[in-house]
Amino acid sequence: MSASNDVAFLVLQGDPATSKSRLNSVLSPQQRTRLTRYCISRITSLVDRNLIYLLAENSMAASEAHRLEIRSISQRGGDLNTAIAASLATPELSRYHSVTIIPNDLPFLNSLEAYLQSPTDDVCLITPDSHLTGTNLLRVPRSMANPTFSYGPNSFFQHVRIAKAKQLEIVATPCSHAFDIDTPEDLTLAQEAFPDAELWSIL
Repeated sequence: MSASNDVAFLVLQGDPATSKSRLNSVLSPQQRTRLTRYCISRITSLVDRNLIYLLAENSMAASEAHRLEIRSISQRGGDLNTAIAASLATPELSRYHSVTIIPNDLPFLNSLEAYLQSPTDDVCLITPDSHLTGTNLLRVPRSMANPTFSYGPNSFFQHVRIAKAKQLEIVATPCSHAFDIDTPEDLTLAQEAFPDAELWSIL
C-alpha cells in the first residue's frame, strides 16, 4: 500500500439520476442511480476514502460525494477533459505524487492494487476498456507537465500517444476489472459474462 501522499483517485461522475443517458432505453432513472452508486461502492471498498475525490460538475454530484463521505472538486462548465486537467491543478490534488482518473462505470472492479503501488516520475499506468479502445483507468504522475486528456472515442490510443509525447513509460495494466457499462449492448454483454454478479439483484 502506498503512503497517503503518493496517490489519489479522481472519480468521474455526474448527477447519478441523469448520468449514463445512453442506457435510457433499458434502465430507468432509479436503476441508473443504483448502478452508479454500486460502481462507486466498488471503488470505496478497494481504496481509502481519504484518497478519493469526486469530480463534481453540478450540485447534485457534490451532494452525492457528501453522502458517500468522500471529498469533491467542483469543476462546472466546459468539457470533461478540461475539467480533469483543471482538477489536477487544484491544491487538493497537486500535492499527490500521482492521480488516477477513474470513470464511475466499473461495477465488476475487483482490484486496484497496481494503482495503489508507489508511483515513479516517468511511468503512466493505463487500463483500456473492454473494447480495448477506451480508457477505464489512467494514472498520471505529477511530473507530467501541463497534462492533457482525450476522453471520448478511441481515448486509449489518444492517451498512449499523449504519454509518449511526454516521454513517459507506458504500462498497460490487466483488463480483468475493465468491463464498463456505457450502452445497452454493454449491459447485455455484462449479463452474459457475469450472470451471478451481485449487481443484478440491486438493479
